[in-house]
Amino acid sequence: MSANEKSSPQPSNPAPRRRSFVPRRLPGASLAITVMLAPAVPACAQWIPCLPEQQDLVKIPELISKDGRLRGTLLLSDQQERLTFRQPPAKKPGEPGAKIQCAPQYVRVLRGVDAVPPPPAKAGDYPDPLPGPTLRVRVGDLIELTFLNQINPADFGNSIDRGDAATGTGCDESSNGYPGKIPPPGNVPPGGDTFPNCFHGSSTANVHFHGTHTNPSSTGDNVFIEVRPSLRVDGKPIVTEASVRESFDEFFCRCEAKLKFNPLRQWPYTWSDLPPSYTAMQKELLKKYDETPGIKKLWPVDEAQLEEGAWPQYYLGAYPYCFRLPEYTATTWPPPPAPAVAHAAAHAGGAGTAELAQLKEAEPARPLIMGQSPGTHWYHAHKHGSTAIDVSNGMTGALIIEGKYDDELNKFYGDGWTRRQPVMVINQIGVTPNLERGSKGRTDAGENFSINGRLNPLLRLKPGEVQMWRIVNTSFRSGAYFHPPQHGLHWMRLAVDGVQLKDVNYKHSLDQPFLLAAGNRADLLVKAPTKPGAACKTPESCTYPIMVTVDVDPGDLAGPNKLDPVTLLSVNVAGTAPEMEFISPAPDFPPFLADISRAEVKGTKKIVFASNGATHTIDGRKFSGEVGEVVLLNTVEEWKVVNETYGPLISHPFHIHINPFQVVEVFSPNDLLLDESGKPVIDPATKQPVPKYTFAKAAFSGQCHLDPTDDPDNWKPCDPPHKQKDLIWWDVFPIPSGAQLPDPSDPEKDPKKQRKINVPGYFKMRSRFVDYSGYYVIHCHILAHEDRGMMTIVEVAPLRSPYSHH
Repeated sequence: MSANEKSSPQPSNPAPRRRSFVPRRLPGASLAITVMLAPAVPACAQWIPCLPEQQDLVKIPELISKDGRLRGTLLLSDQQERLTFRQPPAKKPGEPGAKIQCAPQYVRVLRGVDAVPPPPAKAGDYPDPLPGPTLRVRVGDLIELTFLNQINPADFGNSIDRGDAATGTGCDESSNGYPGKIPPPGNVPPGGDTFPNCFHGSSTANVHFHGTHTNPSSTGDNVFIEVRPSLRVDGKPIVTEASVRESFDEFFCRCEAKLKFNPLRQWPYTWSDLPPSYTAMQKELLKKYDETPGIKKLWPVDEAQLEEGAWPQYYLGAYPYCFRLPEYTATTWPPPPAPAVAHAAAHAGGAGTAELAQLKEAEPARPLIMGQSPGTHWYHAHKHGSTAIDVSNGMTGALIIEGKYDDELNKFYGDGWTRRQPVMVINQIGVTPNLERGSKGRTDAGENFSINGRLNPLLRLKPGEVQMWRIVNTSFRSGAYFHPPQHGLHWMRLAVDGVQLKDVNYKHSLDQPFLLAAGNRADLLVKAPTKPGAACKTPESCTYPIMVTVDVDPGDLAGPNKLDPVTLLSVNVAGTAPEMEFISPAPDFPPFLADISRAEVKGTKKIVFASNGATHTIDGRKFSGEVGEVVLLNTVEEWKVVNETYGPLISHPFHIHINPFQVVEVFSPNDLLLDESGKPVIDPATKQPVPKYTFAKAAFSGQCHLDPTDDPDNWKPCDPPHKQKDLIWWDVFPIPSGAQLPDPSDPEKDPKKQRKINVPGYFKMRSRFVDYSGYYVIHCHILAHEDRGMMTIVEVAPLRSPYSHH
C-alpha cells in the first residue's frame, strides 16, 4: 500500500473558529444554535507521558439483552483522549529506532448509557481510548437501540458534512493539498479526489452491525441513513435520550409486536410507521438546520425521497434501530415449508382473537432459509466518506451473539464460562487520514495495534488453563497475521467471522498461524503451559508475547517488503489450577450452514476491484449511489472476485453485508514456491525466492506454468481443485493481489527491464442471497479505499420481472 493511503497521527489541539446563525425559535430554546463550518486552527504538538505497556486487559462495558430484547442507548460524542503515536511516523511497526509518544487529541467516542461495568478510571489528565460497549444478545433476540449523535462540531473544524455545502469541493480540505486539484469532467487523475468519494462528513454517523443476517432496510442494518449531530442551545445538545424516550419506547413496543411471530418480516416499511412525534421533530430540526447559510438543504432531500416512497436519508441527533436476529429452528436443511397459522397459534400459547389476527398478519409465506450465526461479530460507523476516520477514532465495538454454540461450551467448561472469557477489540487508533497530512507525517503501515484501547496489554492465565479469546480486528487498514504460539502455549480456532468451524477444521487449526484481516474475527481457544518455561524470572510465573505481523498482503511476511513481527499482547502464566483440555468434538454445526453445492448455483458474476495510484474502483467505477449488482431473492450465486491491483501489493479485504459466503477457489499469482517444510525455495543463481507461477518454462519442481497467450480469465491455480466439502464461512476475505510476471517473448534478459504481463488475483465465492430483500453494499475493508470509491450497492430483488419475450 502506498504511503498516501494510510493514516498517520499529527498531534494537534483544535481551536476552531466559529460561525453562528439564529434560527426560528425551537420549543424550549432560548439562544442561538451554533453550527461549525470554519476550519480548525491547529496548535503545536503537546507530548504527555504515555501509559506503560502490559496494563491488565481492559474489561469493555457491556449492554446485555434481557427477556429476548436488547434495549439500550449508544451515545456518540467526543472528548480529548491520550493517543499513542509512532515516532518518527515513517518508521514501520517493529522497526528499530521507532518509539511511542503520546499526545491529547479530540476523538469521536461511542459509549453505552448504563453499560456495565463502568469505563476504567483515567490514569492521568486524559482518559485513554476505549471501544464502544460490547453488545451481548442471543439468537432470536430483538435489537432495540437508541442511537444519539451528540458530537460537538466546535471540537472539529469543518466536521459538518461539507458534501452538502453549496460551495467548495464537498471534501475535507487541508493545507497539505488534499483533496488535490479538481480535475475537469471525464479526466480524473490519481490524487484528485472528488465528492462523494473523498474524506468528508466526519461528524455524521450511523451504525453497521457487521455479521448480522437481518433486515438491511429502514431501522435494520441500514448503512444509507445519515445521522447528523444534534443542534445545540447554550452549548448543549437539544436531542437527548430524555427528549426521544417516549417516542422511541412507543416505536420499540410496536416493533416488538410486528416482528414477534415472523423473523422474515422487514418492518417498518415507511416513515409513517415511525411515531408522528419523532418524525415531526425531525422535520422541524432539519428545517432549522437548513437555515444555516451556505449549505445544501437536507429537508428537501428527505421530502423528495418520501414522495417516492423511499426511506429518508437524513436525521438530526437521534435514530432508532430495531431488527430481529432470526433463529433457525428447523433440525434439517433445506427447511420444511412454513408452518400454518393454526400451528403458529398453538405455539403462541393459546392466542386470543386479537393475537390470532396479528399472527395471520405476520404469517410467513416462506420458511427461513438461513439463521443468524451465533458467535463474535461487531459494529462500527459506516458513513461513506468518514468510515476510516471514525473507525480509527474508536467508533467500533464487539457484538456477541450467543446461542447453542455457547450452551455447548458452557456444558463442557462450566456454567457461565463463555461470559467470563476476554473480549479483544483490535484497532489502529488515529486522528487523521494520511492524505490530509504532510509527507513527513505519513506512516506506511498505519498506527500500532491496540487491544481495548491499550498497547500490548497483559492477560493472565493459570498453568494449564484454557481461555476463549473473542478477537475482533476493527482496524481501519491492516490485518494481523498471528504467528504460531510459542513457549508452551497452544491454541485452536473455534470460529471465523462469527461462524463456528466444523470439527474437522477445528482440529486442523491446532497451533496454526492465521491472518485476521481488517474486519475478520476469531474465537480462539488458548491453553497455557502447565509449567512456566526455564527462561522465566521465577519458576512460578512467566510472561509470554503473542506475536503478529501488520499485514495487507502476503508480501508483508516475506521478500523485500517484509515487516518485523510485533507484540500484540502479553500473557502472564502464574498460580495453580486444575489442568483443562480443549473441547472435543467442536460444538454441533448448525444445519443451515450446510455447504453450498455447485448444483445450487443459479447465476455467476465477475466483480473487479482495482487500485490504480490513488484511484480505487469496483468494476472500473467509483461509488455513485447506483446499484452495481442485482441478485434475485432466495437464489445462490457464484462470484469471481478479482483483484487488478499490481503495485504496491494490496490484498483488498472483500466484505459483503447481510449474507456470509464460502470460498471455493483461490488464485494468488504472487505466491512463492514452497518446499515440503513450508519455506520458500531459493533460486541458487539469483539467491531470490522462486515464484510459484511463471510464463517461462517451469525450472523448479512444483512451479506452475501459465500460458501468456491464453485468455487471462483462464489463468487459475495449478493446485488440486479446492475441496467442496467442510468449507469455512466468511464475511471478509482478502482478494489476492495481482502479479506482474516477466514476458518470456521479450528479448530483454534484465529482470528489472523485462516487459511484464499483468496477472490478476482472484477468489471464487458462493453465497445464498436469502430471506431478506433490499439494498446493501460490498466494499474493501481498507476503509480509506471504501471512503474514496471502492464500494458498490447490491440489490436483492424480491420478484422476477413479469416481462417476457415469449
